[in-house]
Amino acid sequence: MTPYHEEENDNGKLFNKDLMRILFGYVLRYKKLLFLSVACVVVITAATLTAPLLGKIIFDRYIIKQGYVIDVSKLQLPRDKDVQKSLKKAVSLRQGNYFLFQSQAGFFSKKQIGEYKAVGLFSKEKYTLVESPSFIDDAARNKFRLCTTTGDIVAFGDSLYCIKDNALHRFTVKELVQIRKSDSGHVGLLVLFMLSLYTIQFLASYAQIVLLMRLSQYSMRDLRKDLFNHVLSLELAYFDKNPIGKLVNRVGNDIEALNEMFSSVLITLVQDILILAGITGIMFFVNIYLACAVAITFPLLVVVTMLFRIKARDAYRAIRTKLADLNAFLNENITGIRIVQIFVQQAKQFQKFTTINNELYAANIRQLYIYAIFRPLIDFCKWFAIAAVIFLGCRLLLGDMLSYGVVLMFIAYVGSFFEPIGDLSEKFDTLQSATAAGEKVMSVFNADCVKEYETGGAASGRSKAPANRFQGEIVFDDVWFGYAPGEWVLKGVSFSVNPHQMLALVGGTGSGKTTIISLLSRLYPIQKGKITIDGVDISAIELSMLRKNIATVMQDVFLFSRTLRENIILFNDLDRQRFKDVSAITHLDGFISRLPKRDEEPVMERGATFSAGERQLIAFARALYADPSILVLDEATSNIDTETEQLIQDAIRRLITGRTSIVVAHRLSTVQNANKILVLDKGCIVEQGDHASLLARQGMYYDLYKMQFSGV
Repeated sequence: MTPYHEEENDNGKLFNKDLMRILFGYVLRYKKLLFLSVACVVVITAATLTAPLLGKIIFDRYIIKQGYVIDVSKLQLPRDKDVQKSLKKAVSLRQGNYFLFQSQAGFFSKKQIGEYKAVGLFSKEKYTLVESPSFIDDAARNKFRLCTTTGDIVAFGDSLYCIKDNALHRFTVKELVQIRKSDSGHVGLLVLFMLSLYTIQFLASYAQIVLLMRLSQYSMRDLRKDLFNHVLSLELAYFDKNPIGKLVNRVGNDIEALNEMFSSVLITLVQDILILAGITGIMFFVNIYLACAVAITFPLLVVVTMLFRIKARDAYRAIRTKLADLNAFLNENITGIRIVQIFVQQAKQFQKFTTINNELYAANIRQLYIYAIFRPLIDFCKWFAIAAVIFLGCRLLLGDMLSYGVVLMFIAYVGSFFEPIGDLSEKFDTLQSATAAGEKVMSVFNADCVKEYETGGAASGRSKAPANRFQGEIVFDDVWFGYAPGEWVLKGVSFSVNPHQMLALVGGTGSGKTTIISLLSRLYPIQKGKITIDGVDISAIELSMLRKNIATVMQDVFLFSRTLRENIILFNDLDRQRFKDVSAITHLDGFISRLPKRDEEPVMERGATFSAGERQLIAFARALYADPSILVLDEATSNIDTETEQLIQDAIRRLITGRTSIVVAHRLSTVQNANKILVLDKGCIVEQGDHASLLARQGMYYDLYKMQFSGV
């Protein structure tokens, strides 16, 4: 056995432009939700980028608060124009003096700072800025005044003071906290602002999830509806070539894969790209040295990501193939469970299942190893970048080229930078699955459909349909047809049927009998010739009207998993009296009376709990309830017992009264009363006439009759 599996997405692309165009065509129907989702993304991104910057400001501006005192009288232009620019961000102490924070001094090289100190532009020592000090007692105040007189604290007016680093140890922690009470207040306000920022980020994340889920569900609902509507309008030839399970998977699982891609990947991917770009830009703007230290990991990240993409794609493809094999095997064995058990094949089938299951297990284990190494490698790159930031940051701190807040900001940014990269494995899997699923959905949309299902009727200006109820005159005029180009199934078939007459089609298997009745209902388009009903070409008749006037009873009766009554009225409005009359005419009333729930009896899948004869009677009742002007019986009595056949023959006699009927039969006993019998062989009509004239001719019909009734 070669299990059926579908062709996977082998082009290696994560995005398909046509697929994205179709997908966003549905998404843009709900522009308001999309706009709000993007707005939430902007808020989340802004909060993510702002929080570490606030931490840096808190640490450098209000906690460490170290820097240099600048004496602008020593400023020489244009040589010191960079210093002049930095004064815009410095704190003005008094006329001619500014306090430059360590984070701002980091823009100058160690050599420049040394030169500025030498000429007196920068103070030789670093100071801690104190604004509006307060004291817990007189002892602390006196200690502060003493340091001012000794020069350890430099006063700039009544509210600004610069304390030398070596003077800080003279105060207790409690005194320092009180002295810098205004800084503590600013820190508290900024911390509250940061908490507010995180609260806004939380609310935006919640809103984004809700909006995205609604947007995605609305879009996929519309896509699923349109896809199912398209499936209903597909030409019958499409269903001849594609398994039913495949189409079910398109409308169900494949649409869900697209839903997951949009809701879990696309918008968050945009958010991740914005965060990565924002963090990279901020890091290079704040300190190019630390940014380059982080960027050392970029080449490794690119190589790891590319290798992961290639290996994961191959592993994913193998899993999809093996899973498709497993599903096909399960479907085949569960559907044919009776054959498996009757021929005692359970052990062999279990062995085959075990082989396929082990292959799927091996493919999953391979993917497991690939995913297991990717995340640790990303974590390794992250911790390597953090270690590089700490190492280089300490060296720059010792050289007075950096502040503590910048180091902490970079460490926070590194964590935020590598988090979306680590999530790439899950996003890749979702993208790969959704792209493959989307291409399969597109293949269904691209399949040819019956145009009138889309427009609601025959082509404009061509509809010349007979009255709502046809008289039933049928004419085939030199009809040629083939399911495949050049392989003719019907070859120049011509015949006519008068209204309310019975036409019988007989012949061997593959002679074209079923094809004729399929063409009558326009299930397939003919290549040559013409078919008319009541003198009107069927191609000019509105399709819904054509099929409303033709009812077909097939050999293999299909029953829906609904109630018996719904299977007869086919979801139309119930006419109780008409239902009773139909049941009586087709002899179905006796069968219904024996059922526990009468006509409300639930029908199991495909009517498995009913006999072939009972299913056939239900099909006759269904056809009669539709009240067609043309009745088609395709091998309707081939799989039933003699007793049921008698009931059906009586039902047929009642059914065909007042209708044009076409009967396809292998049992010639069912067509002896036909007004005209066509004998088909290899797509051609070789004989035609009534029963008596065909027997008298002693041709093919005679041979068929002789074989059936002489026991040969």
